[in-house]
Amino acid sequence: MADRESVATADRESTAKAFGSGSGSDRSWGRGRGTAAESGGSRTVRHAVIAMVLIGLGAFTVVGAATVFAAESIAKRTALAEAARSAQLMGNVIFKPVMPRLIRGDRTAWARLDEAVQARESEAGVVRVKVWNRQGVVLYSNEHHAIGMSFPLNDDVRKTIDQHASWAELSDLSDEENITEPHGDSRLVEVYVPLDLPSGERLALEVYSTDERVATARKELMGTLVPFSILALLLLLLAQLPVSVQLLRRVSQADAERSRLLGNALTASERERRAIARDLHDGVVQDLAGAGYALAAVRADLPPGTTAAAGGMLDRVSEVLRGAVGSLRTLMVDIYPPDLTEDGLPQAVELLAERLRREGLTVTTTVDVRAALGPDLAAAAYRCARECVTNILKHAEAGRAWIDLTGVEDRLLVVVTDDGKGPGTALGTTGHLGLQLIRDTASELGGEVTVAERDGGGTEVRTTLPVRS
Repeated sequence: MADRESVATADRESTAKAFGSGSGSDRSWGRGRGTAAESGGSRTVRHAVIAMVLIGLGAFTVVGAATVFAAESIAKRTALAEAARSAQLMGNVIFKPVMPRLIRGDRTAWARLDEAVQARESEAGVVRVKVWNRQGVVLYSNEHHAIGMSFPLNDDVRKTIDQHASWAELSDLSDEENITEPHGDSRLVEVYVPLDLPSGERLALEVYSTDERVATARKELMGTLVPFSILALLLLLLAQLPVSVQLLRRVSQADAERSRLLGNALTASERERRAIARDLHDGVVQDLAGAGYALAAVRADLPPGTTAAAGGMLDRVSEVLRGAVGSLRTLMVDIYPPDLTEDGLPQAVELLAERLRREGLTVTTTVDVRAALGPDLAAAAYRCARECVTNILKHAEAGRAWIDLTGVEDRLLVVVTDDGKGPGTALGTTGHLGLQLIRDTASELGGEVTVAERDGGGTEVRTTLPVRS
């Protein structure tokens, strides 16, 4: 009985080392998650504010360009409409009363029109005036050498005479009748208005003027419309920014609270599993182990003459008890594995190897981790190795196995190899759930899992997980 108590005490001490008291680590782990969530929320708010500023700058650029385009379009339409009204007024007041006399050859009418056009040159920027008839003859021009010249009617003059249309546009003086113009390299405002004479004849008045109106209108609109649009957008953005930041903070706080609650739930789950494992070890496992030691003592103290059947029965019962203790120890490790930090990971791997050794396999383990592993990464590596060990026990029919964990600065490599049947049967049926869980876990962490045939027969499962600082 003293031997049983000493063994039980030693087992309790090993369990305490394996499973730990846990209260301090659980609290620090929970605080770590809360701090990470809060810092993550602050980063989210900062990133969102930066994104809003960048979007605002982009919006300013787009609105500025659109406003400039709109200002130019409005300025052009306004200036052309003003030029058309001015030409129409000049045609009705100056040219319409004088043209019948000019057509009859009255030289004073010619001089009167020259004088009026010269006045318009200084007042409205008029640079050229022509009067056309339906036959394409220039009846008047302030360039006297063009008077009497005949040209094929272009569409503008024909539309003005035939459709009684008044209109204006920006011209580059590319038509044939403008070959004598000195402003051929300039953009002018070109206006056509109809002139209805008392005789019933309709003429076309063509007026060219500088684009000063367009430039002035553009400048005025740019000076008022663009600043107004950008200022309105800026005020709208500034009005929305505090609300958006407040909403982002609330979302971040809610996310931090969710992470904290999740951390608390996981911590509670860890405590419960640890408590179950400790109760199993300190209760049923110790009792069964003590019963095994007691049976061994009884077997050794059997009186002479005891039948071999009685001794064999005690041996079989002892073997059953040892198997039950081993199964319960395996169950405890599955319920709550030992410490999975860098210091505890080799011990966890050795516990997995012991499962294989109890089934008669020769197992070689290598744990060489030189990188700082977080709890998620260490747990993922352990789960991958555990699933591979389970597959070897169930399917491989192997005699040897190798478990290698190698961690460097940027990746953690978990390689589990056996000399069994090979990947075709070692993993069971197609769509193996455990293997798919390993692959999903590795994928969530940015890693991958490959299954290949081992040189010399057997299966090699290689899991690569990235190590992030």
